[in-house]
Amino acid sequence: MLATQPGRIVSVQRLIDELWSDEPPERAIASLQAYVSRLRRALEPGRTARDRSAVLVSRSPGYVLQVPPDSVDAVRFAAAVERSLDSPADVLRSLTAALELWRGDPLPELGDSPLARAERSRLVELRLTGIERHSEALLSLGRASEVVYRTESALAEAPYRERLWGQLMLALYRSGRQADALSAFSRARQGLAEELGIEPGPSLQQLAQDILRQSPALAGPAAALGVSPTSAPPVAISGSGGDISDMRSVSDSVDREVLIGRDEELRTADRLLAEAAAGHGRMLLVSGSPGIGKTALLREVCARAGGLVGTGAGVDGEAPPVFLPWAQILRDLAGGGATALAEAFAPYGNLPAVLDPTLGDVLALPAAERIADPEMARSRLLRGIVDGLGRLGSSSPLVVVLDDAHWLDAPSTVLLTMFAKALRGSRVLLAVGYREAELAPGAPLAGVLAELVADPAAVRMPLDGLGADGIAALARSVTGGEVPGGTVAMLADRTGGNPFFVVELLRVLVAEHTLSPEHVPVRVQEVVRRRLAKLPGQVNAVLAVAAVLGRDVAVPVLRDVVQIDELALFDTLDTAVVAGLLTATDDPGLLRFSHDLVRQTAYQDQGPLRRARLHARAAQALRDTGLGTAAQLAGHLRAALPVLSPYDVVPALAEAAREAYERTAHEQATELLDEGLELLGRVPAGERRDVAELDLRIRLAYMRQASDGYLAPVAAEQYAAMEPLLLRLRGRPVLDVLPALWGYASFHTAAGDVQRAVSVARAPSHGPGDPWAAVVAEVHEGHAALAVPDLPRAHKHYENALAALPGGDLPVFPIVNWDPVIGALAPAAIACGLLGDDASAQAHLRAARARAGRVGELFLDMYVAHFTAVVAADRDDPAAAAAASRETLGLAERGGHGEYQSLASLVLGWAEVRTGEASGLARMATARADLGAAMRRFGRLEALYAEALLTLDRRAEAASIAAAALEAGLPGQSAFAEPDLRRVHALATGSRDSACAALARAQELSHVPAAARAVGVVSPP
Repeated sequence: MLATQPGRIVSVQRLIDELWSDEPPERAIASLQAYVSRLRRALEPGRTARDRSAVLVSRSPGYVLQVPPDSVDAVRFAAAVERSLDSPADVLRSLTAALELWRGDPLPELGDSPLARAERSRLVELRLTGIERHSEALLSLGRASEVVYRTESALAEAPYRERLWGQLMLALYRSGRQADALSAFSRARQGLAEELGIEPGPSLQQLAQDILRQSPALAGPAAALGVSPTSAPPVAISGSGGDISDMRSVSDSVDREVLIGRDEELRTADRLLAEAAAGHGRMLLVSGSPGIGKTALLREVCARAGGLVGTGAGVDGEAPPVFLPWAQILRDLAGGGATALAEAFAPYGNLPAVLDPTLGDVLALPAAERIADPEMARSRLLRGIVDGLGRLGSSSPLVVVLDDAHWLDAPSTVLLTMFAKALRGSRVLLAVGYREAELAPGAPLAGVLAELVADPAAVRMPLDGLGADGIAALARSVTGGEVPGGTVAMLADRTGGNPFFVVELLRVLVAEHTLSPEHVPVRVQEVVRRRLAKLPGQVNAVLAVAAVLGRDVAVPVLRDVVQIDELALFDTLDTAVVAGLLTATDDPGLLRFSHDLVRQTAYQDQGPLRRARLHARAAQALRDTGLGTAAQLAGHLRAALPVLSPYDVVPALAEAAREAYERTAHEQATELLDEGLELLGRVPAGERRDVAELDLRIRLAYMRQASDGYLAPVAAEQYAAMEPLLLRLRGRPVLDVLPALWGYASFHTAAGDVQRAVSVARAPSHGPGDPWAAVVAEVHEGHAALAVPDLPRAHKHYENALAALPGGDLPVFPIVNWDPVIGALAPAAIACGLLGDDASAQAHLRAARARAGRVGELFLDMYVAHFTAVVAADRDDPAAAAAASRETLGLAERGGHGEYQSLASLVLGWAEVRTGEASGLARMATARADLGAAMRRFGRLEALYAEALLTLDRRAEAASIAAAALEAGLPGQSAFAEPDLRRVHALATGSRDSACAALARAQELSHVPAAARAVGVVSPP
């Protein structure tokens, strides 16, 4: 109570009232005197009983504490807040020091006395006023981002202070976060309305309107490059090994904000920006070592751009997420101009959402067409992204930045080269940053760098270390004072002019107040280790675990790995953030290492076995939280190999390959599966290895068949490698190897070697009567018979396969969605329909539809619907064919299966013509054109087209189509189209010979519906 009023008399009565309130003891004055006596001994321990107290003085009507006012922190704090200063920098420095005095709720010793309540209220109000003035100074100095987190914290304590809300809104707006600024206003308005029943004041409402209109008056000054909020007055440094005694700290953000000593490079960047804006697209290739300033230079290029800007960066790792940098670029562009981006990609639909699904709700575009053929899908994706970005740049200059390109994944690199080739004549500046010294020979960028450099639009900009003048300027910016020449020379010698090394070295020098050689590490890793060593042990332990997770640290995953109390973890992370080792991101659940070299140092300082164990725990945490991608999970498991078995890693690699394949990153998917095969080569031979290898090889085979052709040599290699595995695994139930066995049999059946396919499936070592061996063999013998064509034998094999089917569900095939039960039911339905047994055909189709419903795959629903439509067309039922083909078409469009869209359109067009809709013929013509040469495989659908022409009385065209198909030959199952093609030709030309030939061929093929139609022509009723 005395300290709250230094130099002022506090009466005895007031002291008694404050100490004992309404119930003072009987001898209150004597008790008070005893307290005063003990306090005097504590304040003046050397004073004798005869000496008068010079500190706690008796003065009527009470006591006075005789100390200088600035010796009481509360007084100093109040004076700093109330002091009037002209310069924002002076205000910032004064208030920073004042706010650092605040340690928590003031005067806890006084309890809830009236004096305590009044004094607490006064100090809390002063503190909030100080925070507001501190934020005003930061805004005046162009440091809006610092205001955001400070005001958010203050608003948690004082949610009704409209000045704080206004500062938060303005800071968010000046940080490029207009939507967040308006969201802050909504929060303020809601809180005031719900809690107090009032609206925000006029000033806050006007600010919200100005933000909505993007008023020029809201623009703030550029971020200052000088003293940081934690910087001290100028430093006096003498000699080459002198002391740093006045400096308290170095700004943790200076290495991210300061670009010094790059005047020539910036002049070049300005020239390239101007040339690009004039329609001469350019490419800037910025290279250098870690910390040399590539990112800072690219950021400055973005700041100087006069149009749209999109930035992305490669990610370190064995298997970086595919297309992630381009997804970041598109997301960035959408944030700056979603309407313009949507207009640019209008011809392609929402292709950006293919790379970044979150853009599906941001861009007002229909979903991009999905194409079943993987190569066509990938080609359309790449060409569409390149063209869309080019169209975006046609309306205004566009800057696209790819940083850390040495870490680009292969698909992103392909897109980079395509985009670079499209720069000529555009208004685009493509800026690429990479570490040339760290570019591994096998890195995707290494294979195309020479091509990029040789491009006429390209300008190389290798960044070297700063010279003496640049280092001096950087040190001056960091410390706030002049640095002697001897110190600059020492920094140049130890760092090579690397700006990050210089800044990190200065952090240590300032903290240790010495420039002695033994205190100055040569390498930046040593600098980081010194910073880490000054932190509490638990902080270092958590940072070591965080380093294993990667540059970006998901806090829920980290919590699962470290397994410490949640509050303790958050306190630890706060310490790391304050120390500048971690930084906050826009995502509250995500932190980021301030520099990857910090993470690398923390990571490498752990032993390999400890790192491996932590990677294993990280993988488990990713599984438990569901926050990681398949590629991230595989990366952690791969790094955990010293403590895990390859059998723990291979399934994750297979899943990562599936994820990559679905995003058309075929090369990466192949590499992941090849890596899995290489890992399996490290384990002893045996049944378990054979099973795992077989799974990887069938995945590889299906992928290569989809991309290179069903009988491609690369696919044949995989099936050749599978054969000994299948033979060695004959003792296992077929169900364990069913995907591989089915694929092997299908491949060799298509290659014409049915006997080889069936012999492996029927190998006696599978055990007597293994049902799945019979299913595989019978289905593929049926396919072979149908291709001969021998319909009765094919039907028998299909029915044998169905009879052999066991009950229960099966998993779909890896990579390609499939189901062996439907694979038997659907062709059996076709065979029954051709034989005229429509009841059995419908029963098989109903069973197939029910099975597809249980499996839950769109492809299978579409597949069964298509077979239903074909069976209906075979029995000459246009209404049923129309219903089934419409269903097929809808599912094919949803799934992006282009070939099935064409097949469904042919059946639907025929059904429409047959039911009086002449427009169906145009639908069929378009589908035939889309299929091109592949139409020869679908002779029965060609017969439907010829029949549609005949129905519309276009006899000459119908005859021509039928004759051409017959003359070209009808391979495989297309042979079943011959009777109907001859029948149409007979009706179109009036040839009885053709009609008789149609009937004879139908009877020869056992094609009952076609025979019935031919009879009607030969012997009309």
